[in-house]
Amino acid sequence: MRSHLPVHPAKGDYTLIFQRYGYGVPDLQRARRSASNALSLIVEDTIIPYRKSDKKHSPHIHNEMKVFTLPWPVDGLRQLGHAMVTLRVALSTLIEPNPSEVSRGSKFGYASHNLRFKMKQANETEAQFLARISKAAQQSENEEILAAEDDGWDFGKNRRDVGSLHVDQLTCRASDLARRNTLAVFPVTGWWKTQKSVDPKGRVARFSLVVEIDAEELQAELYAEVSAAIVAMNAVVV
Repeated sequence: MRSHLPVHPAKGDYTLIFQRYGYGVPDLQRARRSASNALSLIVEDTIIPYRKSDKKHSPHIHNEMKVFTLPWPVDGLRQLGHAMVTLRVALSTLIEPNPSEVSRGSKFGYASHNLRFKMKQANETEAQFLARISKAAQQSENEEILAAEDDGWDFGKNRRDVGSLHVDQLTCRASDLARRNTLAVFPVTGWWKTQKSVDPKGRVARFSLVVEIDAEELQAELYAEVSAAIVAMNAVVV
């Protein structure tokens, strides 16, 4: 599969890989080592993406976003220091297709709702992170397509933010990842928002969020550290 990629692939080079193979195949070696230096956090939740505007005759507006402070293996990651680890995030939601014929060809017009995820950067405060998310949620379709990210993600938002399954990964220093334990799920435009005849108040969207950390062959007890903290969190370690 990787033979279709250039030696130093850019974000856009992964398009052909996804079209041919999807998101890859199970890795037996990774599965065997996942009891120590790899872990997955799974969140099942709902969101009401839109609500009516307080202004009469105005279109619907965004209603809420979900911000998760994940039970991160901070000590284990800090002990690894500058060693490189891989983070993988998958966000999945079940959309309701637009019954209108004119919606075909528009990613914002076809789906009932569209969700995105963003993760706090290592040198970013929580206030800065929330401000960035609020700005991203208000972007128009054209702005979102043109927007570029240079924060280490392998596939990038133009590949990731397509359809109802969003997957991306990054490889970074473990000490930096230790400071990136905040993740937000938020809505962007969908036809529940743009069609005034739809009352968005009772429109609840379900979603699944999977966050994986893989230290590969490094000696680390990431799973054990998170297991000790998981009791107070709305997530499951597998």
